[in-house]
Amino acid sequence: MRNAMICVSVMLAIFLTWPLVFGGGKDAAARAAARAAEQAASVAVKPAAATESGVRLIKAGGRAVSRAPSVAIEACFKRYEREYARCGATSSGCRMNVADQWDLCEATGFWPQ
Repeated sequence: MRNAMICVSVMLAIFLTWPLVFGGGKDAAARAAARAAEQAASVAVKPAAATESGVRLIKAGGRAVSRAPSVAIEACFKRYEREYARCGATSSGCRMNVADQWDLCEATGFWPQ
């Protein structure tokens, strides 16, 4: 049994270190290039186009979010500070909820309602 465990451990170590040692060949370079192109495309923000109703579409986190042009977008951290101050010092559940909303705001670009 001991020999079987040693054999399995060595095989697992070889299996896990193989890509690190040999790099995966051409496929790894192609995947890295595709991943870099995908990240560059998601980071690039195109100008928002005005629609007939006067609502602008803003790309936030990979999906279009409609906002009225007169609405000022508040920074997530400033909104977090304001909501956190509203919770008070004793309400840990409220503070955790505000922290979760802050994370969602950082990820999507707008404060969840």
